[in-house]
Amino acid sequence: MTPYYETELGKLYHGDCLEIMPHLEPVDLVVTSPPYNCGIKYGLYDDNRPWEEYIAWCEEWLSVIYKIMNPDGRLCLNVLMEMGIEDNKKRVSPFAEFYDLFKKIGINNWGSPVWVDSHRVKYTAWGSWMKASAPYIYNPYEIIMIGYKKYWKKQSSGESTISKEEFMMGCSGIWELKTQTKEITKANFHTDLPNMCIKLLSYAGDVILDSFMGSGTTAIACERLNRRWIGIEIEEKYCEIAAKRIEKERSQLKLWS
Repeated sequence: MTPYYETELGKLYHGDCLEIMPHLEPVDLVVTSPPYNCGIKYGLYDDNRPWEEYIAWCEEWLSVIYKIMNPDGRLCLNVLMEMGIEDNKKRVSPFAEFYDLFKKIGINNWGSPVWVDSHRVKYTAWGSWMKASAPYIYNPYEIIMIGYKKYWKKQSSGESTISKEEFMMGCSGIWELKTQTKEITKANFHTDLPNMCIKLLSYAGDVILDSFMGSGTTAIACERLNRRWIGIEIEEKYCEIAAKRIEKERSQLKLWS
């Protein structure tokens, strides 16, 4: 396969992750956040599928991720605690759905730290205002589901790059993360999220995969932290954005070194 863009540490592929992932080398850590199926207008990808169809698709790509993970490989999956679908006539819990998928596929769950997107906290939908008839209960929490394939303990030694303070917060189950204030793509997170996942759960030089790369944030974190990385993105315009962001980051890193 020919990468859309590559550096000394990583490769970005343009295409469907279901078609590309089976051809990848084994990975040590997956850090990704899938489309939420909440109607975001990305481009090629349909983010407004029937819920059952969406969950079946998620089972497909999660199963492939499981296959290409090393025996001691880890997975960090950022999902919503709950959300409304079908014009908020129905409430669903992506976290619960993915928890069931983990068990079905064979991914062992190890923890589920939570964090709050400060922008989502500001969103409100009162429903029946100050009436008991139909109040709308909003949940701003997001969850990083941490799983592993066969062995939770790393089977080889390596160089950890996490500080005492970061390690303590990472193990606390409540992650205080910055939020992305600038809209780079239709849905993007701050580098704080992959930074914490990568520092807490991988060694320097490990292979990190983001199967829904978007604007390249996970790759940028890997470039900063000396991890090898693989990114996959179906939208070509996002590949272009990611490549430009990664190249800019690499230029800055050279100036600082």
